[in-house]
Amino acid sequence: MDTMKSKLLIEYNGVEATDIIADDCNSFTWKDNATGSADTVTLNLSNIGQKWMNGYFPSDKDVFKAWIQLSEWAADYKAGKLFCGTFMVDSLSYDGFPEKLALSGISTPTDCNFNVKQKNKSWEKTTVKTIMSDIAASAGISLVFDAEDISVDSVNQTGKTDLAFAYSLCSDYGLAIKLYNQKIVVYDQTVYEQKEARYDIDHSIFGGSGSYKINRQITTVYDSVKVQYTNGKKGDTLTYEYTIPGKEGNRQLFLTTKAESYSDAEKKAKAALRENIRNSQTVTLKMMGSAKYMAADCFNLKGFGKLDGKYFIDSVTHSKSSGKYTVSITAHITVTDF
Repeated sequence: MDTMKSKLLIEYNGVEATDIIADDCNSFTWKDNATGSADTVTLNLSNIGQKWMNGYFPSDKDVFKAWIQLSEWAADYKAGKLFCGTFMVDSLSYDGFPEKLALSGISTPTDCNFNVKQKNKSWEKTTVKTIMSDIAASAGISLVFDAEDISVDSVNQTGKTDLAFAYSLCSDYGLAIKLYNQKIVVYDQTVYEQKEARYDIDHSIFGGSGSYKINRQITTVYDSVKVQYTNGKKGDTLTYEYTIPGKEGNRQLFLTTKAESYSDAEKKAKAALRENIRNSQTVTLKMMGSAKYMAADCFNLKGFGKLDGKYFIDSVTHSKSSGKYTVSITAHITVTDF
């Protein structure tokens, strides 16, 4: 019996289109991002008879959904139908010979000015959730807010697109944004990193077609933070300092930022320090594909000695080419809450 079967399933503009699209698909790549970037899908299609230049020419308003169907998979590799999300047609790239089309989709709304129009707007006496609700409503998509709300005395969107401003605002407070299935999902990354690992990834599975790369930074890692911030109301320059418990505080991250209060400065300072630690130890893993690997999940890395630990998945790239289905994972060491 054959094993490890995978197939791309497509719904295009609300119509089942697997026979039309997936059967022309020579390869595909789906990148699932935890935060910072939209998810993307690229379908590499045969364009025999110029099919995709004429009657099946994709419109810039087309929307499609994609799944990866897995069956008869090896032990410990989850079978089932993996939903990739909803994507708007983003780009078309034709070439020949042979005649081919690379059709790319993106999870960012393309039928509004969400990520193109630079805006100037101010909010007063509000919260991060309220601001994100306004941005989502303007884009015509829904908001999922999975975090403790944060009060904001005042904030200005100055010359930024809604998308760029949303990423910047949430990043300041340690919140992550995922654009998925016509939704903006906002979540507390530190809380997600405290969740139990979903599975183990052991050194023993690598070799052959698998590979890994681990980077550990030494000289750019900080154990304390100091913020000099300007109070928006009074214009006073104030100072906030924090050292990770158990550390000496000799390596200090220095920030200058606007904060409305001591509490606001504390949130922003700790968020910046956590982000620095996340960048200190990262892994890239390539292995046989599986539906269980998803962005924003945690896993235990084992068999790598002192590099073992719990890691948070920043992105997973699912690829199928020449009948071979693989995943490439980028992840970082999780940060203990402080």
